[in-house]
Amino acid sequence: MALPLLSAEALAPFATLLRAKDNAFTTFPAVLEPGDVPGRHDFSILCPSPVEGPTVSIAWLERHAHSTQSFVPLRVGRWIVLVAPNLADGLPDIAGARAFIAGPQDAICIHRNVWHAGLTVLDGPAEVGMMMWRADAGDDGIVATLDAPIVLTV
Repeated sequence: MALPLLSAEALAPFATLLRAKDNAFTTFPAVLEPGDVPGRHDFSILCPSPVEGPTVSIAWLERHAHSTQSFVPLRVGRWIVLVAPNLADGLPDIAGARAFIAGPQDAICIHRNVWHAGLTVLDGPAEVGMMMWRADAGDDGIVATLDAPIVLTV
């Protein structure tokens, strides 16, 4: 699957593209939406190493039942956003998966319960801010190992 560039319209069923409108102060309430269980907001800085080669294999997806999850690039080149809807049984709908190339200007807020790949960067070491609700019970993420990896051409 060759990847298109990220757009707000294509991403809308799964996540919100976080961009200021007309150079104005713009707020995004979903980023700070409290979870539906006791917990707290958490802000972390992730420092993933880049993947190399013309293809990327995604072997698992995750979703967060209690929280949105936002990624805000601090220092990054291109990175991958892969999202998928839920099947009736709650597993990821691989046939409905969408993948995009994001850039250093692309901050996103993934909707609650949307399957997505882990942070995957392409052009060099990166620093990306991540914010989400951390449940006190520790059940923040559900991981699905895929029967066959999703192979993306970058």
